[in-house]
Amino acid sequence: MSYSEELTKEIVDEYVANPTRDTVDAIAARIGKSARSVIAKLAAAGVYQTPKRTTKTGEPIVKKEQLVEEIGKWLGIEVPTLAKTGKLDLKRLHTAIARHLEIELEDDGI
Repeated sequence: MSYSEELTKEIVDEYVANPTRDTVDAIAARIGKSARSVIAKLAAAGVYQTPKRTTKTGEPIVKKEQLVEEIGKWLGIEVPTLAKTGKLDLKRLHTAIARHLEIELEDDGI
């Protein structure tokens, strides 16, 4: 079974109303296709939203290079070798500098 225009519109509307992986799985089960197939169709229709990746603790994933870049911007210097620091220490330094400079951090860690 391929995707008819009617079926495509139906799954797009359903997904747009509730853009979650559970919706994708429910659509796939209902129409007898794999979740990957449904995701591919939604992506081709331009509506699929890639889920934000998170750590095991549920925090957004932030690269060390992003932290180093922001620290450098705040201090007005380039510190590329700071990226060799452990991530936990780097995050703590990032947070401490932000507090010291009274910079409010966004929920995504940057």
